[in-house]
Amino acid sequence: MSLSAGQTFSLVRECDRYRPIYYAGASGDFNPIHIDTEVGQAVGLGGIILQGLCTLAWATDAFARLLGDPGLVTRVKARFSKPVRPEDVIRLEGTVTEVSGGAVKASVVARNQDGDEVLKHVQLEGREHAPVLHDAGMPAEDPAAVGTGPGRSPLGRSWGPFRYVAGAEKMREYAVAISGGVPSYVSTGLPEGLHPVLHDEEAGARSPWGTMIGFPMFAVLFSIAPAQAALLDPAMEVDVFRVLHGEQEFEFREVLRPGDVLETTGTLESHSTRGANALFVIRTDSVNQHGRLAVRGRFTAFVRG
Repeated sequence: MSLSAGQTFSLVRECDRYRPIYYAGASGDFNPIHIDTEVGQAVGLGGIILQGLCTLAWATDAFARLLGDPGLVTRVKARFSKPVRPEDVIRLEGTVTEVSGGAVKASVVARNQDGDEVLKHVQLEGREHAPVLHDAGMPAEDPAAVGTGPGRSPLGRSWGPFRYVAGAEKMREYAVAISGGVPSYVSTGLPEGLHPVLHDEEAGARSPWGTMIGFPMFAVLFSIAPAQAALLDPAMEVDVFRVLHGEQEFEFREVLRPGDVLETTGTLESHSTRGANALFVIRTDSVNQHGRLAVRGRFTAFVRG
């Protein structure tokens, strides 16, 4: 399908009462504010809220469906502006903002049933077509786009590396959970519209990627480890019960394949204050077994004063 600036797309997702638990199981994000009503109330959130990264995965999914292949998504960025709660229905309305040289840019507005924006400044980038493959199915990469990999930030603090081995079944569970299904899908079935390359190994082998792949936001499972370590580091003096996820950005340099071995290091990229509140930006670099930067993330933590 040929894409053009001004083209629109949409997706509707419901945060059913068990969605935070399903997403926790698929992603490993068991922060009590997402699964324990009493904790959510105690910290002033009024109860359980959905993981913001699940909401961002929904926006990414809307864009991936427009592109026709989740492996074509190359970058996502958004600010979390309002919590999503059980029983909320989120409508994601997207617009293609630019198509040039095979690259596609888009924006998405995400609102709940009351018209409140739950994500702001959502920016997405992708390709119209899969890149040429080389080296046993690895995508060709522009040398100028290769990152420097893990290292120390100018602020001089880093965490990791943390090692993660990607598995096909975990990739399926994540794709199912963000698509409205249940991670234990074997008994309940796959959700409607799930792209075959995300769950079918034979379909993956016939795809441009040559294998089943992970949904882009699957990167959360391994890239978040240094950010969590940073916030739990006593030297950072962060009260984790006052932390909110402010913004998130991911650059997807490689598609994720079963068997990939990712080593992720985090660096404190910036630290600032806004009145009594603090902002920490932690950059994460995930390098695969080929020594290539696979995913770069930026986690912005907002610590309420």
